[in-house]
Amino acid sequence: MRGEPGGRPGLVAISLAALLTAAGCGGSTVATGTSPLPTSATSPTPAVAAGSGTSPVPRCEAGDLAVTLGAVDAAAGGQHQRPLVVTNRSPRRCAVTGYPGVRFVARDGSAYDVVRSPLVRPGRIDLPPGANARANLTYLATEPGDSGAFLPARVLVTPPDTFTAVPLSWDGGSVLDQSGATHPGTYITAFTAG
Repeated sequence: MRGEPGGRPGLVAISLAALLTAAGCGGSTVATGTSPLPTSATSPTPAVAAGSGTSPVPRCEAGDLAVTLGAVDAAAGGQHQRPLVVTNRSPRRCAVTGYPGVRFVARDGSAYDVVRSPLVRPGRIDLPPGANARANLTYLATEPGDSGAFLPARVLVTPPDTFTAVPLSWDGGSVLDQSGATHPGTYITAFTAG
């Protein structure tokens, strides 16, 4: 009878010691697959789906891309469109995902940030050297003296997942400042291939 009660604490102690040893030696295996996914849009190495069999293509840095504004296409109702084109000028393949940042800047330093449009669903675009991606800049043109007219001297374009703005000269005339509008007619779409 005395052996039975005395045996249980010994068994519990052995089991507890085994658990502590396993936890101490294999701490990294206990939480495998439970860490949260990164939420930063500036992650230096984009994730690739497990088992895809391809190596990850790094995101394009601002220095990898040449940024240009295409020709104006006048639309009805005072809206104009211009493609904003990025070209991979690096010797390596890289990828862009999402929207460029676009800011109109006047000569006096005042600025107007262009909103993003959901008209194009953001997707990942792999760019071999020399390949292009484009986002459409739609804006409402107006005369310089009109109410709400904003005359940019340049436009600052920030490629996705970067913090380096590329300054471009603006030759499109005055735009209607819609920074407070709920449904602005001036917006930028996400990048698409070509």
